[in-house]
Amino acid sequence: KNDLQRIVREKKISLVRAVALEGEKQHATSNVVEREQIKKVHSRRIFRMLFAVFLLSVLGAAAFFGVYVIMQERSGIPREGSGMSILFSESAYELPLENRSSLEIKRLIAQTRADGGATLGSISRFTPTILQTNPDGTSAEKPLTLQEFLRALGARASPDLLRALSSEFFFGIHTVDENAPFFVIPVLSYERAFAGMLAWEQTMNADLAPAFTPVPDQVLGVNGLPEKRRFEDVVMRNYDVRVLKNDAGTIELYYSFPTRHLLVIGESVYTFTETLSRLRAERKL
Repeated sequence: KNDLQRIVREKKISLVRAVALEGEKQHATSNVVEREQIKKVHSRRIFRMLFAVFLLSVLGAAAFFGVYVIMQERSGIPREGSGMSILFSESAYELPLENRSSLEIKRLIAQTRADGGATLGSISRFTPTILQTNPDGTSAEKPLTLQEFLRALGARASPDLLRALSSEFFFGIHTVDENAPFFVIPVLSYERAFAGMLAWEQTMNADLAPAFTPVPDQVLGVNGLPEKRRFEDVVMRNYDVRVLKNDAGTIELYYSFPTRHLLVIGESVYTFTETLSRLRAERKL
């Protein structure tokens, strides 16, 4: 009361005006307090949200890492970094061949087929590698060329055939009715490649087994005597294919030139269909 009387007397304002000014001052003070409280509530809310995001990110990263480790343990083969490939594949792996004989390499591929674990219909790419020492003394895995890989397998393909084919190639396993291995190889000279494949027919089955399903080398002829099992001409998906059948008449090994620039070697007829489909999708056929 004394304060109001002094203000009215000194400032020459009415009592009503003085009360109004005091009310405005108190209201402004309360607004400042409310804003501070709101800021504190917002700060706590933002902190909780950021903490939740951080926690979920850590848990997600841990889950992805766990899946990656499990997949690596199942495959038993180091995963290869992504890179350009002749054919699209759902997964890619390195196939270390250091200090392995041709029989050990083919057994490794057969074991990889048996292990499975891939999704039905998917294709896994395998890049054969050997350990190479760089000029600076460090070691790194070096991808093999087609010619080096076939030599490592002990394949008796002729030098003319190897020169007619590109050094780049795709080797994979298609998960269908079986885990079926196959090659997709660019062709440099169609005439020489075709002649070379005809010559390789004599030993191709034995050269690729047991990586590919082996077929007995002999079959009972029409005269009742054993004779050399031979490739036959068939048409698959409107393409000419040379096939090797087992005693039940099932195709176990085939090769085809879907274009003059591509060679496909495979085991499952479903793989041939899927390979053609993916090549068309990438406009390579």
